[in-house]
Amino acid sequence: MPPRSPAPEPWDVAVQRATDATAADRPGGMNEQRWDDVAMRGIVAMVLYALHLRERQPVDAIGWPSVLWQLRDDVRVTELVTTFLPRAGHDLARTAAPDDPVTECWRWLTRTWDPNAPVKSAFVQPALSHGSQDLSVPDAPEPRWGGMSRGIGNGLPDPALEICTHWAAGVVQRQMITENRGYHTHDRLKVTSGAFTGHRGYVQDVGWYFDNKTETVNGPAGYVVDLDDIEGTEDIDADQVEACSDLRWPRRPEGTLKDGPPPRWSDPLPPTKTCEEDLRELLDRANNPGIVPDDLRRTVAAAHRHHHLELDWQASPDPQRFTWRVLYHWYQLTEHYADDQRARLYEVVVTRHLHDAEPAHHLALNEDDLAGLIARSTTGE
Repeated sequence: MPPRSPAPEPWDVAVQRATDATAADRPGGMNEQRWDDVAMRGIVAMVLYALHLRERQPVDAIGWPSVLWQLRDDVRVTELVTTFLPRAGHDLARTAAPDDPVTECWRWLTRTWDPNAPVKSAFVQPALSHGSQDLSVPDAPEPRWGGMSRGIGNGLPDPALEICTHWAAGVVQRQMITENRGYHTHDRLKVTSGAFTGHRGYVQDVGWYFDNKTETVNGPAGYVVDLDDIEGTEDIDADQVEACSDLRWPRRPEGTLKDGPPPRWSDPLPPTKTCEEDLRELLDRANNPGIVPDDLRRTVAAAHRHHHLELDWQASPDPQRFTWRVLYHWYQLTEHYADDQRARLYEVVVTRHLHDAEPAHHLALNEDDLAGLIARSTTGE
């Protein structure tokens, strides 16, 4: 009798299960060279593995409803992972040796990125393409996004965990919808009961019951449906719809979004803000408006036109997680542009989290002051 193959490690099972789920959700299947796919697969695998450690059950026994509950947001995922992985001997500290695939996956999901990095290295790529092992090449910057293609938030420097947890939840939702014989986005439905009986439409989103006591998700509970002949969308319970194969797109009521431009589409655009109005808004949101002297305020108020330009967008790693953007505001002092006839202001926008609803705004008068301002604004104090 041939020797029995050893059972796969729980982490390998989690990765395989997450890979299969991601492949089912992504057009064309799972792509190992696409940042988006790797991020979603990694988040789902981490949650599966962490729940395996918490529940002390095989990875295959972890239900998708428990995984989806954890994917409500990245804060919940972080709490789960950082609680149970260290207890199992996984050192999540970035100073630890990179020899654990679980730890390395977590580090990748929580790292920040340089959106200004080169798309690929001008030095390393030719050497690799010729299969050279001995050729010495100079140091070169890391390729953008680790050399992968990227579609989700491709200008954001923030960690994949913050950007893609919602997308990872979509991967798990598809698995649950399939298992529960529910309806996916863009499926065609007919309303069988309730206020919209007889109406037909397309699924636009799916709703769920989140049970915080059992930390599971049930459903689908209902659907957001884009009905053919009713403006907007409607929330309809899952037991009030059934599938239908009528794929026609009937004519919509005249003058609605579904059969022509939206109301007031042709209205003239609001007038452009004056330089004085633009400066007032800038000062109102800044936490240091007093840095702008009165003479500069008067100069800007009398300017002909205002212009905005983004100069930088970067993020700092854990544990002090900040994202900062540098915006350059310049005001044209003369009717026709002249390089020496403009007033300048710099704005640094700092968030503690990608989804921070109340970022801090700081002003600087000179570009040379930006480095110190960013350093002071991102100390976490």
